Amino acid sequence: MKKEGSNGSPFIRESETHEKIHSHLKAHPRGLTTQEIEEQTAISRKAVEKHLQILLFSNDIYMKQVGSARIYYPNHRFHHLDFQYFDFGKKRFYIDLIENDYGKSLLIQQKIKEGDKWVMKGSVFIPLDASHEFLKRLKEVLNSKRLKGEMKNGKNR
Repeated sequence: MKKEGSNGSPFIRESETHEKIHSHLKAHPRGLTTQEIEEQTAISRKAVEKHLQILLFSNDIYMKQVGSARIYYPNHRFHHLDFQYFDFGKKRFYIDLIENDYGKSLLIQQKIKEGDKWVMKGSVFIPLDASHEFLKRLKEVLNSKRLKGEMKNGKNR
């Protein structure tokens, strides 16, 4: 069995494993398969797959399917142009204006405080060209009768 991380709390080992995989991918901009990451980092396949999914979900990496192989690449191709954030309870929401090969986009991320770190829990890219349509639809949802009824009855979560 392969050993992951150092002795310590599961949270620390998890964080170390996550950072090790992310750093390893950053050092290999031409991309790596799951098997290559597993072999080169001595981290179990299950842990590698889990952390790759988290990194994909947070848009820190991207994946291309080539035949039956999945190749993972670091996503350092975007530039942060501006950002804002706000806190809501133990959650922090970031709204970034980024630019990459596909143009400008809004990157909206949710992070939660775990210990002394903010941990990514989800994100979405919205092309800047679609931002007005996104805001229009968001306003429609926020002004819907159903939502207003739930807010009135104290069902907001």
